[in-house]
Amino acid sequence: MKEIKGYYAYLLIVGGLILSLAAAQNWMLCIVAYALISGGALALNCASLHYQWASIAADVLIVLEMLGRGAVAMFGDSSRMVHLVLETVSLVPYLLMGCFLLLGAAQQFRAAGEGTKLEWLLLVVWSAGVILPLLLLLGGGLLNEWTFAYAAKAAEVLRPVGLIALIVELFRAQREYIRTGGNSQ
Repeated sequence: MKEIKGYYAYLLIVGGLILSLAAAQNWMLCIVAYALISGGALALNCASLHYQWASIAADVLIVLEMLGRGAVAMFGDSSRMVHLVLETVSLVPYLLMGCFLLLGAAQQFRAAGEGTKLEWLLLVVWSAGVILPLLLLLGGGLLNEWTFAYAAKAAEVLRPVGLIALIVELFRAQREYIRTGGNSQ
């Protein structure tokens, strides 16, 4: 029964990540995506405590999404600045959510006696894809036009690549969870 619960929990997380990638511009679907991630991660907290923290980060993203994009939908352009600030602030829990999901997968592989070098590489790609837009926003005036354009294009590519890599890694973690019977602590 524990393996079946873990199997469906991983499917919830992956489904939420795919939905967040496919419907990034629709705030209501993003809320559903973060709810799927939160529910799946919470169901996996028996496998690793990192999944519980990922669930909390997804819950924070739900609140920020409702406050940020929901306010723009309700109040129009007068709340555009609130939306921009909350969208920037939401990069932090988004980064933490992905990092905690990767750390939870790494803990499962470590407990099974496998190496975790791939998880650390994916953690760097994920982090770069989320941190680079934040750095461009904060220090964009310090870069020349060519460097800014190149960094913006890299940020545009790294975020979906990191998300897809996270999805693939979670499928690997799901396989490991089922193979070990959910005993990874």
